Amino acid sequence: MTCHAAIVSRELGIPCVVGTGEATKRLRDGELVTVDATHGTVIEGFSPAGATVRVPAAALAPARASGPVLAAPPVVTGTRLLVNLSEPSQVDRAAALDVDGVGLVRAELMLVEALEGAHPRKLLAEGRGEEFVQRLSDALVRFAAGFAPRPVTYRTTDFRTNEFRGLAGGDEFEPDEANPMIGFRGALRYTQEPEVFQLELNAIGLVWDAGHTNFHVMLPFVRTTRELERCRTLVADAGLLDRPGFELWVMAEVPSVLFNLERYAALGVAGISIGSNDLTQLLLGADRDSERLSDTFDERDPAVTEYLRQLIPRARVAGLQTSICGQAPSVHPEYAELLVRAGIDAISVTPDVVERTRRLIAAAERRLLLEAARK
Repeated sequence: MTCHAAIVSRELGIPCVVGTGEATKRLRDGELVTVDATHGTVIEGFSPAGATVRVPAAALAPARASGPVLAAPPVVTGTRLLVNLSEPSQVDRAAALDVDGVGLVRAELMLVEALEGAHPRKLLAEGRGEEFVQRLSDALVRFAAGFAPRPVTYRTTDFRTNEFRGLAGGDEFEPDEANPMIGFRGALRYTQEPEVFQLELNAIGLVWDAGHTNFHVMLPFVRTTRELERCRTLVADAGLLDRPGFELWVMAEVPSVLFNLERYAALGVAGISIGSNDLTQLLLGADRDSERLSDTFDERDPAVTEYLRQLIPRARVAGLQTSICGQAPSVHPEYAELLVRAGIDAISVTPDVVERTRRLIAAAERRLLLEAARK
């Protein structure tokens, strides 16, 4: 459920079954199958059990009311509700939702498209860096313009080495790591390959040049203060920190973030966004991509929830905004209440669960208010 294929499929509203092992060998072009994503099965032919029920049009007609029809009042929450996105094609649909902005724009799919499937260092070697910058900035502008004036936070690239190796020319530039999940990725990569990170920063600069002042940046997988200092210098050299209103965020997915909050705040970081998937795997030592560890990987484990109960209040004391962009609040109802009680500022989820999450947040806030009134 935490792999990129499943995450993007939820964003697009497409049923998805992953980890089949042999689907591309057994399925044939044009063959009719039924995908039952709820149970993780792919059935030969048409299966009513897994298919969408076609309701007669007459059944969809609104019932005639004897009196005036009162529309349900909108659900208003003090906790901001944001969306996670990765596809520019989904901007219009997501922007029409009752959300306060975008808490996470994933870079990876746009990056592959802008790179035309090639490794970024291959493009640089061919002198085609500017082409990439323009294509990426065009995609990013769609997010910024579509949600304006609501804030949009773009997480810069967090490809792992095994993913980069899959791009054209990747074998030439990427090491073969035994454990890419905790290897050469995130902020550390920016410090050692600043020329690649510079391409992204140039694209972001073009977004601001076009007048989109609601567009902000979030650094992924920051392990140490030293990494953040060096990344901040690169962002400053690109002129972004001089832009009035620009915000630099940090993903809170490496457990060390808790112990570095005050240092990060001193470096001018505006906020942290909890990546519950990576945070869970690192706290529990459970690879999120491993089927054998699927029972161990659980965002509700007491170690994870206690970490959040400490992280969020401490971040607020340090003057940092707080958000979460992992899947947990949209999957586990009790997670919304945990986060609200801890004092989180915003919760960011996939577009398909916006209404459900808004109701969960509202219910949690009402319980808090009721408890306070009774005291």
